[in-house]
Amino acid sequence: MNQERALPFSSGDALRFGWAKMKANLKPFLIIGAVGAFLALLNGALTRPESPAIARLLSIVVQILQTGVMLAYVRSALRACDGKPVEVSRAPDLLADFFTYLLASILVGLIVAAGFVLLIVPGIIWGLKFGFAGFLVVDRKLDPIEALRESNRLTMGAKWQLLAFALLVFGINLVGAIALGIGLLVTIPTTVIGAAYVFRQLQARATARVEPAPQRPPVPATPAPAH
Repeated sequence: MNQERALPFSSGDALRFGWAKMKANLKPFLIIGAVGAFLALLNGALTRPESPAIARLLSIVVQILQTGVMLAYVRSALRACDGKPVEVSRAPDLLADFFTYLLASILVGLIVAAGFVLLIVPGIIWGLKFGFAGFLVVDRKLDPIEALRESNRLTMGAKWQLLAFALLVFGINLVGAIALGIGLLVTIPTTVIGAAYVFRQLQARATARVEPAPQRPPVPATPAPAH
């Protein structure tokens, strides 16, 4: 089978893995989720129609801080995926590469927004293509442009699977939101760890794709028969 078309991951396996790892690291993920919930409530209060202009400016700061929460989720999810302890007591370590991650997130957001303006479908495709840029900033310390390029390379040949996974993630988090939003404290880390699992599977596939074929030793020539 062509490796480019081989199935690199199972959405069910990814989410089951995410659920198991979330339960094993419940406390740190609940702490990250509590910070995220507080910022979401604060942002909602600042962006009410009757809010003054200064409140709307403050909401931009809150949204930047929310990006930091997502960075903490991604870094913790990669650690959980790799079997490492998830530690949230040292915020500087958790938020390392923040500005690079923020810039990568802004670039992906602008690209996807432009795609949605172009009849929606390009936005979906570009969202799938560049969706792992943030993971690459955290995992490999790439700059935003390099992260976009590498995310494009990793996702080649897996767009339909990634779309199915994204829809499943959306559905799970929608259920979490319906449960008074409390369910998101569990569903968000589960799905982010699931995304980290998918990321590792795509990396493994990309590595296998570029490994050179094993070299066979040369066959010695058969000596000609003596006359």
